[in-house]
Amino acid sequence: MSEQTLLRTLYFKLLVSMAIWGGTFIVGRILAQALPPLSVAFWRFVVATLCLFFLLWRSPASVQMPDRNQWLWALALGLSGVFAYNVFFFFGLARIPASRAALLVALNPIMVALVGALLLRQALGARRWIGVVCSLLGAVTVISHGDFASLWREGIGQGELLILGCCISWVVYTLIGRNAMQHFSSLQATAWAALIGCVLLGLTAALRGELSSPLLLSPAEWGGVFYLGALGTAAAFVWYSDGIKVLGAAKTIVFTNLVPVFAVLSSIVLLGESLSLATFLGGLGVVGGVWLTNSK
Repeated sequence: MSEQTLLRTLYFKLLVSMAIWGGTFIVGRILAQALPPLSVAFWRFVVATLCLFFLLWRSPASVQMPDRNQWLWALALGLSGVFAYNVFFFFGLARIPASRAALLVALNPIMVALVGALLLRQALGARRWIGVVCSLLGAVTVISHGDFASLWREGIGQGELLILGCCISWVVYTLIGRNAMQHFSSLQATAWAALIGCVLLGLTAALRGELSSPLLLSPAEWGGVFYLGALGTAAAFVWYSDGIKVLGAAKTIVFTNLVPVFAVLSSIVLLGESLSLATFLGGLGVVGGVWLTNSK
């Protein structure tokens, strides 16, 4: 298979991953309102971990215990991209509509660019700084519902703060993943990170008394859990990791621009959520700013 064909296949996998992740906002919103958020997150990663280790067992790499260095990378990935991300994600979705959450998550590429500029000394240039400002203004518009003064009067809502925490967790996961992929295959890194995150989510849910029995979940709720675990995690995480390994973190995270598009359209069609003018314009600002920041 030629290099060009391999790249096209990778781009297609990333596109499908973004569509799947767009759907996770809809499914997550429904489940987070019906079940304790930590319980949803735990059962999601029970399914995901089983799927990932089955794929790992079938792969040439097989299931091998990580060495000490690999355990440290897996722990960092599990804490950031699995445990922290899902805590913020499900608690946030329990408080704000899926469409608003998805538009805020579109800030991920901007945060990666800012971290690269401020900490890694990667120059952005005038065009990209304009994109950063544009996206940030768009995010503020979404958060404030177009009423900027309300941020001074009332502050930022708890749901929005949780989703912003979700963004920070994902940026950390992406940047760590860039180095972790030098020590693991994409599948190995995702499987061990999922196992660590699953254990942490289960322990936290149990300590809080929020771990729902699997017998209490309805068939529809189990369907949502399998969507989040098998597709939203096992498949999409591996393909996203492949993108980081081949294309790099900065280029791969640009694909996340499509997540809010899929999520907003799905939330309007499936959940009947309304899209206000302020949210629409703010979302355009976020996505437009991301395009300015990452396009050549």
